[in-house]
Amino acid sequence: MHERIREIRIKSSFKNLDYLYANREIDSQLYHSLKYLLTLRSKDFEGFINYLSNSNAHNNGNNNEDEKRKAIVAFSGGIDSTVSVIISKKIFNILGITIQSPIIMNNKSKKNISSLADKLGISHKFIDVDLKDIEIDTLNGKYHPCGRCHSKIERAILDYAKENNINYIIYGDMLSTGYLSIIKEDENILRINMPSYLVLTKNENRLLALKTYNIKINQKYGCPLLKKAHKYNKNKKFTIQRILREVRAQVIDEEEGLENILQILF
Repeated sequence: MHERIREIRIKSSFKNLDYLYANREIDSQLYHSLKYLLTLRSKDFEGFINYLSNSNAHNNGNNNEDEKRKAIVAFSGGIDSTVSVIISKKIFNILGITIQSPIIMNNKSKKNISSLADKLGISHKFIDVDLKDIEIDTLNGKYHPCGRCHSKIERAILDYAKENNINYIIYGDMLSTGYLSIIKEDENILRINMPSYLVLTKNENRLLALKTYNIKINQKYGCPLLKKAHKYNKNKKFTIQRILREVRAQVIDEEEGLENILQILF
Protein backbone atom coordinates (compact mmCIF):
# COMPACT_ATOMS: atom_id res chain seq x y z
CA MET A 1 0.00 0.00 0.00
CA HIS A 2 1.26 3.47 -0.84
CA GLU A 3 2.49 5.15 2.33
CA ARG A 4 0.41 8.27 1.76
CA ILE A 5 -2.77 6.22 1.38
CA ARG A 6 -1.91 4.24 4.52
CA GLU A 7 -1.30 7.45 6.43
CA ILE A 8 -4.66 8.94 5.39
CA ARG A 9 -6.54 5.77 6.35
CA ILE A 10 -4.81 5.47 9.71
CA LYS A 11 -5.69 9.09 10.51
CA SER A 12 -9.25 8.32 9.52
CA SER A 13 -9.35 5.37 11.94
CA PHE A 14 -8.01 7.57 14.76
CA LYS A 15 -10.63 10.19 13.97
CA ASN A 16 -13.41 7.61 13.99
CA LEU A 17 -12.24 6.20 17.32
CA ASP A 18 -12.17 9.67 18.89
CA TYR A 19 -15.65 10.39 17.53
CA LEU A 20 -17.08 7.18 19.02
CA TYR A 21 -15.50 7.90 22.38
CA ALA A 22 -16.69 11.50 22.42
CA ASN A 23 -20.23 10.31 21.67
CA ARG A 24 -20.04 7.58 24.35
CA GLU A 25 -20.39 4.78 21.82
CA ILE A 26 -17.39 3.02 23.41
CA ASP A 27 -16.09 3.10 26.96
CA SER A 28 -12.74 4.37 28.15
CA GLN A 29 -11.11 0.95 28.47
CA LEU A 30 -11.97 -0.14 24.94
CA TYR A 31 -11.06 3.27 23.55
CA HIS A 32 -7.56 3.14 25.02
CA SER A 33 -7.05 -0.50 24.02
CA LEU A 34 -8.00 0.15 20.40
CA LYS A 35 -5.99 3.36 20.32
CA TYR A 36 -2.93 1.53 21.61
CA LEU A 37 -3.23 -1.08 18.85
CA LEU A 38 -3.56 1.54 16.13
CA THR A 39 -0.75 3.69 17.52
CA LEU A 40 1.66 0.77 17.69
CA ARG A 41 0.66 -0.48 14.24
CA SER A 42 1.12 2.98 12.72
CA LYS A 43 4.55 3.62 14.23
CA ASP A 44 6.29 0.24 14.15
CA PHE A 45 4.80 -2.75 12.33
CA GLU A 46 7.54 -5.10 13.55
CA GLY A 47 6.90 -3.90 17.08
CA PHE A 48 3.19 -4.49 16.53
CA ILE A 49 3.91 -8.09 15.51
CA ASN A 50 6.19 -8.59 18.51
CA TYR A 51 3.49 -7.23 20.80
CA LEU A 52 0.97 -9.72 19.41
CA SER A 53 3.53 -12.52 19.74
CA ASN A 54 4.32 -11.78 23.38
CA SER A 55 1.60 -12.95 25.76
CA ASN A 56 3.20 -10.91 28.54
CA ALA A 57 3.28 -7.68 26.55
CA HIS A 58 1.34 -4.58 27.55
CA ASN A 59 -2.33 -5.50 27.47
CA ASN A 60 -3.81 -2.49 29.24
CA GLY A 61 -3.75 -4.32 32.57
CA ASN A 62 -6.20 -6.98 31.41
CA ASN A 63 -4.44 -10.31 30.96
CA ASN A 64 -7.01 -12.56 32.62
CA GLU A 65 -9.33 -14.06 30.01
CA ASP A 66 -12.20 -14.23 32.50
CA GLU A 67 -11.93 -10.50 33.12
CA LYS A 68 -12.00 -9.52 29.46
CA ARG A 69 -15.27 -8.64 27.82
CA LYS A 70 -16.58 -11.32 25.47
CA ALA A 71 -16.55 -10.83 21.71
CA ILE A 72 -17.48 -12.91 18.71
CA VAL A 73 -15.11 -13.21 15.79
CA ALA A 74 -16.77 -14.29 12.56
CA PHE A 75 -14.32 -17.10 11.90
CA SER A 76 -14.19 -18.50 8.36
CA GLY A 77 -10.72 -19.98 8.84
CA GLY A 78 -9.29 -17.64 6.20
CA ILE A 79 -6.30 -15.41 6.74
CA ASP A 80 -8.29 -12.26 7.53
CA SER A 81 -10.52 -13.81 10.20
CA THR A 82 -7.49 -15.62 11.65
CA VAL A 83 -5.58 -12.38 12.03
CA SER A 84 -8.70 -10.77 13.51
CA VAL A 85 -8.60 -13.44 16.22
CA ILE A 86 -4.88 -12.96 16.88
CA ILE A 87 -5.29 -9.20 17.29
CA SER A 88 -8.58 -9.25 19.15
CA LYS A 89 -7.32 -11.74 21.76
CA LYS A 90 -5.25 -8.92 23.24
CA ILE A 91 -8.45 -7.09 24.18
CA PHE A 92 -11.32 -9.58 24.25
CA ASN A 93 -12.22 -13.07 25.40
CA ILE A 94 -12.91 -14.52 21.96
CA LEU A 95 -15.60 -16.89 20.77
CA GLY A 96 -15.08 -17.90 17.16
CA ILE A 97 -18.35 -18.41 15.28
CA THR A 98 -18.32 -20.27 11.99
CA ILE A 99 -21.45 -20.36 9.87
CA GLN A 100 -21.73 -23.79 8.29
CA SER A 101 -23.72 -25.15 5.40
CA PRO A 102 -22.82 -27.99 3.03
CA ILE A 103 -23.47 -25.50 0.24
CA ILE A 104 -20.41 -23.43 1.15
CA MET A 105 -18.28 -25.80 3.26
CA ASN A 106 -17.17 -29.45 3.11
CA ASN A 107 -16.12 -31.73 5.98
CA LYS A 108 -12.41 -31.21 5.32
CA SER A 109 -12.87 -27.44 5.65
CA LYS A 110 -14.75 -27.91 8.92
CA LYS A 111 -11.93 -30.03 10.35
CA ASN A 112 -9.34 -27.47 9.27
CA ILE A 113 -11.31 -24.65 10.91
CA SER A 114 -11.66 -26.60 14.17
CA SER A 115 -7.93 -27.36 14.21
CA LEU A 116 -7.10 -23.72 13.54
CA ALA A 117 -9.36 -22.57 16.38
CA ASP A 118 -7.56 -25.01 18.70
CA LYS A 119 -4.18 -23.69 17.60
CA LEU A 120 -5.31 -20.12 18.26
CA GLY A 121 -6.58 -21.17 21.69
CA ILE A 122 -10.11 -19.83 21.35
CA SER A 123 -13.56 -21.18 22.11
CA HIS A 124 -15.31 -22.08 18.87
CA LYS A 125 -18.79 -22.91 17.67
CA PHE A 126 -20.38 -23.91 14.35
CA ILE A 127 -23.84 -22.52 13.58
CA ASP A 128 -26.02 -24.06 10.89
CA VAL A 129 -27.63 -21.74 8.35
CA ASP A 130 -29.97 -22.75 5.56
CA LEU A 131 -28.67 -21.38 2.26
CA LYS A 132 -30.71 -23.63 -0.01
CA ASP A 133 -32.81 -20.80 -1.43
CA ILE A 134 -29.66 -18.86 -2.36
CA GLU A 135 -28.15 -21.96 -3.97
CA ILE A 136 -31.27 -22.59 -6.09
CA ASP A 137 -31.49 -18.99 -7.30
CA THR A 138 -27.74 -18.91 -8.01
CA LEU A 139 -27.81 -22.12 -10.06
CA ASN A 140 -30.78 -20.74 -11.99
CA GLY A 141 -28.75 -17.65 -12.86
CA LYS A 142 -30.97 -15.26 -10.90
CA TYR A 143 -28.14 -13.44 -9.15
CA HIS A 144 -24.56 -13.52 -7.88
CA PRO A 145 -24.66 -15.23 -4.46
CA CYS A 146 -22.10 -13.32 -2.38
CA GLY A 147 -24.16 -10.34 -1.26
CA ARG A 148 -27.16 -12.38 -0.13
CA CYS A 149 -25.00 -15.08 1.39
CA HIS A 150 -22.95 -12.58 3.40
CA SER A 151 -26.11 -10.86 4.62
CA LYS A 152 -27.59 -14.15 5.81
CA ILE A 153 -24.35 -15.14 7.54
CA GLU A 154 -24.00 -11.78 9.26
CA ARG A 155 -27.64 -11.87 10.37
CA ALA A 156 -27.08 -15.29 11.97
CA ILE A 157 -24.03 -14.00 13.84
CA LEU A 158 -25.84 -10.87 14.97
CA ASP A 159 -28.80 -12.93 16.20
CA TYR A 160 -26.45 -15.19 18.16
CA ALA A 161 -24.78 -12.18 19.76
CA LYS A 162 -28.13 -10.69 20.77
CA GLU A 163 -29.44 -13.99 22.15
CA ASN A 164 -26.28 -14.47 24.23
CA ASN A 165 -25.80 -10.86 25.37
CA ILE A 166 -22.49 -10.42 23.56
CA ASN A 167 -21.88 -6.77 22.75
CA TYR A 168 -18.97 -7.00 20.29
CA ILE A 169 -18.68 -8.67 16.88
CA ILE A 170 -15.39 -8.65 15.00
CA TYR A 171 -15.05 -9.25 11.27
CA GLY A 172 -12.05 -9.63 8.98
CA ASP A 173 -13.32 -6.99 6.55
CA MET A 174 -10.46 -5.13 4.86
CA LEU A 175 -12.27 -2.47 2.83
CA SER A 176 -14.47 -0.59 5.31
CA THR A 177 -12.05 2.21 6.14
CA GLY A 178 -12.47 5.12 8.52
CA TYR A 179 -15.95 5.64 9.92
CA LEU A 180 -17.10 2.30 8.54
CA SER A 181 -14.41 0.28 10.33
CA ILE A 182 -16.18 0.47 13.71
CA ILE A 183 -19.95 0.87 13.64
CA LYS A 184 -23.03 0.02 15.67
CA GLU A 185 -24.64 -3.17 14.36
CA ASP A 186 -27.49 -2.89 16.81
CA GLU A 187 -28.40 -0.67 19.73
CA ASN A 188 -26.14 -2.61 22.08
CA ILE A 189 -23.73 -4.31 19.67
CA LEU A 190 -20.56 -2.80 18.23
CA ARG A 191 -19.03 -4.17 15.03
CA ILE A 192 -15.26 -3.90 14.57
CA ASN A 193 -13.79 -4.69 11.16
CA MET A 194 -10.35 -5.28 12.61
CA PRO A 195 -8.05 -5.41 9.53
CA SER A 196 -9.67 -2.34 7.97
CA TYR A 197 -9.52 -0.44 11.27
CA LEU A 198 -5.79 -1.18 11.47
CA VAL A 199 -5.29 -0.59 7.72
CA LEU A 200 -3.74 -4.00 7.10
CA THR A 201 -3.09 -5.52 3.70
CA LYS A 202 -3.51 -9.19 2.83
CA ASN A 203 0.25 -9.69 2.73
CA GLU A 204 0.65 -8.02 6.12
CA ASN A 205 -2.02 -10.36 7.49
CA ARG A 206 -0.09 -13.35 6.16
CA LEU A 207 3.15 -12.10 7.72
CA LEU A 208 1.43 -11.43 11.02
CA ALA A 209 -0.12 -14.92 11.19
CA LEU A 210 3.17 -16.56 10.27
CA LYS A 211 5.29 -14.67 12.78
CA THR A 212 2.86 -14.85 15.72
CA TYR A 213 1.46 -18.39 15.46
CA ASN A 214 3.46 -19.95 12.62
CA ILE A 215 0.23 -20.16 10.62
CA LYS A 216 0.33 -20.23 6.84
CA ILE A 217 -2.99 -20.35 5.01
CA ASN A 218 -3.21 -21.10 1.30
CA GLN A 219 -6.68 -20.84 -0.19
CA LYS A 220 -8.20 -20.83 -3.62
CA TYR A 221 -10.45 -17.88 -4.33
CA GLY A 222 -14.12 -18.37 -3.45
CA CYS A 223 -16.36 -21.00 -1.88
CA PRO A 224 -18.00 -24.02 -3.62
CA LEU A 225 -21.20 -22.04 -4.31
CA LEU A 226 -19.29 -19.21 -5.95
CA LYS A 227 -17.52 -21.67 -8.22
CA LYS A 228 -20.93 -23.01 -9.32
CA ALA A 229 -22.13 -19.46 -9.91
CA HIS A 230 -19.33 -18.93 -12.37
CA LYS A 231 -20.99 -21.12 -14.99
CA TYR A 232 -22.68 -17.81 -15.89
CA ASN A 233 -20.30 -15.27 -17.41
CA LYS A 234 -22.20 -12.40 -15.81
CA ASN A 235 -21.27 -13.79 -12.40
CA LYS A 236 -17.62 -14.12 -13.39
CA LYS A 237 -17.64 -10.44 -14.32
CA PHE A 238 -19.19 -9.51 -10.98
CA THR A 239 -16.56 -11.49 -9.04
CA ILE A 240 -13.76 -9.93 -11.06
CA GLN A 241 -15.10 -6.48 -10.17
CA ARG A 242 -14.94 -7.48 -6.49
CA ILE A 243 -11.30 -8.48 -6.92
CA LEU A 244 -10.45 -5.27 -8.76
CA ARG A 245 -12.03 -3.31 -5.93
CA GLU A 246 -9.52 -4.90 -3.52
CA VAL A 247 -6.66 -4.10 -5.91
CA ARG A 248 -7.77 -0.46 -6.23
CA ALA A 249 -7.98 -0.22 -2.44
CA GLN A 250 -4.44 -1.67 -2.32
CA VAL A 251 -5.35 -4.31 0.24
CA ILE A 252 -4.13 -6.93 -2.23
CA ASP A 253 -1.36 -6.32 -4.75
CA GLU A 254 -1.75 -6.47 -8.52
CA GLU A 255 -0.04 -9.86 -8.76
CA GLU A 256 -2.48 -11.47 -6.34
CA GLY A 257 -5.40 -9.77 -8.06
CA LEU A 258 -4.32 -11.19 -11.41
CA GLU A 259 -3.85 -14.67 -9.92
CA ASN A 260 -7.37 -14.57 -8.46
CA ILE A 261 -8.87 -13.43 -11.76
CA LEU A 262 -7.09 -16.19 -13.67
CA GLN A 263 -8.52 -18.77 -11.22
CA ILE A 264 -11.97 -17.55 -12.18
CA LEU A 265 -11.43 -17.44 -15.91
CA PHE A 266 -9.65 -20.77 -16.35
